[in-house]
Amino acid sequence: MTETNSGKRPWLGALLSFFLPGLGHVYLRKWLRSAMWLAFAVSAVLLFVPLPDAAAAGAESIGAAFDSAMQATQDLPLEALLPVWVVRIFSAIDAYWIALQHEPETEEGERCPACGKPVDEDLDFCQWCTTPLPERDGPNGPTESNALSR
Repeated sequence: MTETNSGKRPWLGALLSFFLPGLGHVYLRKWLRSAMWLAFAVSAVLLFVPLPDAAAAGAESIGAAFDSAMQATQDLPLEALLPVWVVRIFSAIDAYWIALQHEPETEEGERCPACGKPVDEDLDFCQWCTTPLPERDGPNGPTESNALSR
């Protein structure tokens, strides 16, 4: 399984974005990107997919209008649907790529010499691996190695 800093599954973000562009970005909590990909998908449909005749659809019932819209999309050539598929594929790739990215570490400060993780400045030991931090004065006074060196 792929390790990520976000703890999110890249394949799930890509799958969600493929079915509905922007949905995988919602899963990854990238709200602005989600809105952008959804706008791209809606724009691709409005610009390239011809809509059924509105006058005929308005005179019929809702079920008949839905049926005529479904029939119209089934008869579309590949050139009309290609932009929609391109948006779906690139949205999935973008969601996968975002989930794999490692965010820069914001924690600065001392790190444990044994495990390399950041340590709490109030403790005399690493809270992750319990390794004593010898060159550090703790809240209860100096550690043993500091006391011996003084």
